[in-house]
Amino acid sequence: MEHVVFFPAPDGSPAFRRVPSLDEAVRLVEHLRNVEGVNSVSVHALTEVPLAFRAYYKVEVPTAEAHVPAQPVAEAAPVALEPEAAVDVEPVHEAPALALVEDEPVEEPVLVSSNGHNPQSLGFFA
Repeated sequence: MEHVVFFPAPDGSPAFRRVPSLDEAVRLVEHLRNVEGVNSVSVHALTEVPLAFRAYYKVEVPTAEAHVPAQPVAEAAPVALEPEAAVDVEPVHEAPALALVEDEPVEEPVLVSSNGHNPQSLGFFA
């Protein structure tokens, strides 16, 4: 397993060196301490970290400058309507609608989480 040795460089800036094994990291630390006089050293193991990816949606609210409020519309003055002349209208006879055939209700399984709430509900907001 690879290791990384962190230490300050001669000019004081942070430096590091990757080595293929812990034994080589120990030898490097010994060299830095005994030959170069470096006291501040740290050794870290490099191991792969397993990752999982999920979809993530970020909601953004437009800033006040981007949002222009709608201008209020002035109310129109009421208009006086004149009564319309009476019109003879023949009654319309509609045919009766066909009855709908309903399917038998299908029972869906009810899922319950460990806290007793329906996991498909909004929980707190329901």
